[in-house]
Amino acid sequence: MDLPFQEFFRFVKPYRRFVVSCHIHPDGDAIGSTLTIGAALAQMNKQVVMVCNEEVPNVYKFLEGSSQIKRELPSDFIPEVLLCVDCAEKERIALPANVWEIPGLQVLNIDHHITNTNFGDYNLVWPNAAATGEVIFSLLSVGQIPLNHNMATALYIAIATDTGFFRYTNTSGYTLEVASQLVKEHQLELAKIAEQVHEQKSFNSIRLLGEVLNTIQIGIGGKVAWAVLDQQMLAKYSVENEETESYVNYPRSIEGVEVGILFKELRPGEVKLSWRSTTAVDVSKLAANFGGGGHARAAGCNLNGPLKTVIAEVLSYIDDYYQQQCNTE
Repeated sequence: MDLPFQEFFRFVKPYRRFVVSCHIHPDGDAIGSTLTIGAALAQMNKQVVMVCNEEVPNVYKFLEGSSQIKRELPSDFIPEVLLCVDCAEKERIALPANVWEIPGLQVLNIDHHITNTNFGDYNLVWPNAAATGEVIFSLLSVGQIPLNHNMATALYIAIATDTGFFRYTNTSGYTLEVASQLVKEHQLELAKIAEQVHEQKSFNSIRLLGEVLNTIQIGIGGKVAWAVLDQQMLAKYSVENEETESYVNYPRSIEGVEVGILFKELRPGEVKLSWRSTTAVDVSKLAANFGGGGHARAAGCNLNGPLKTVIAEVLSYIDDYYQQQCNTE
């Protein structure tokens, strides 16, 4: 069932116990949205537990309430509602599998990914939003739920990080209006936030980036560039996953390139692909072919197999894609 903003509050009213979670490999939108909707539910006198079975990235640990995000659901807390934020599909929710076995559990899905599978019993999915944080801002505005400084900071980070600090094509006029309102009404310190989230890098992450840049290759008529981050590199440096997320932007930034890819070997036999593109290519469709999804300009997927085999398979598919495009023109 699709859930209009106004219906959200009617839905949550009779329930008392909520667990809030986000997607695996949480980013700024996932953490910021989790913290904000968790705080909003607490304002509504709900019992709330926030759960992510992966550690909050260090870059977001300065956010108030981040230390309250648990790795597991407490055994003595039986939720009535699972509220998932910023997650396009059930399989990517950062929760222990036994949560899904709770009898009568209602699933509420709040997201902005165009590839969302509407896996919830109730779905509040707004694909035109730049970030799930933008959806939540609009939702709380409709419900007249007041934001405090901490909630506003978390929402700003949710929106800023998913728009590349307002550089990506998903940034709309409304996105900027929301950000402006958050800054104006809550006196957010933008320079401090940008420095904390966007500009501070560990020494090892910079050293690792140097090795990744040396792997960049260009193919398919100069339209596709890719980089590789393998297990040997990861073992050499102690770097958080979040610190490598921006590496994909380097192959994408090369002049003439339409699609940039980072092949990251999570473990032997499992490879994570991060996709970025210009306005010429919808990479959510390319990623969907491999069981992934995301946005038109930023998407992801995981593939099983040896790293070299995965790279060859993906590049072959993209080559076929471009040949089909040429044949239809």
